[in-house]
Amino acid sequence: MRLILAAILSFPLMAQPGGGWRGGRAAGAQGEAAIAALPVVEISGVIASVHISRGQGMPYLEVKHGNETTVLYLGAMHYLIAENFNPKAGQQITAKGYRAEDGVIGIQVTLPAEKKTLKLRDEHGWPVWRGPAGRAVTNGGGGASK
Repeated sequence: MRLILAAILSFPLMAQPGGGWRGGRAAGAQGEAAIAALPVVEISGVIASVHISRGQGMPYLEVKHGNETTVLYLGAMHYLIAENFNPKAGQQITAKGYRAEDGVIGIQVTLPAEKKTLKLRDEHGWPVWRGPAGRAVTNGGGGASK
C-alpha cells in the first residue's frame, strides 16, 4: 500500500479541469482535490526510522509521538539530496502535512536541532520539487532554510 501511495504522491498535482492520467501525471482537479481535501495536521516527535533509498518508492520517515507512530511521506529523492535533507533516527522533528489513510503527506518538515526547515508542497498541494508549472527543480530549488 505504501508503494502505491508513494507512486501516486510523486506525480505533480495539476489544477486543470478534467481528470485521468496523462503522460505519467495525475491530471486535472481530481489529483489536486484528492490531496487538498485532506485535513492538515501537525505532528511533533522523534524519528523512529528513516526509509530513504533510491529505487524504493517515495522516501518516508516513521515519527514516534506519544504512544503513536506515524508514517511521514517526504518528497522526491533528488529534491531531498539537492536540499541536503538528511534526517536521522533519534532526531526531534516537527511536520505539517495532509492526513492520508496510511500516514501524513508532508507539506513542511523541520529538524529543530539542525535549524533546518524543508518545504515539500506549496499552498495548493503542488510538490515543490516539480517547480512552477511542473518544471523539475534540480539545483536546490530554495526549499530549505537554515
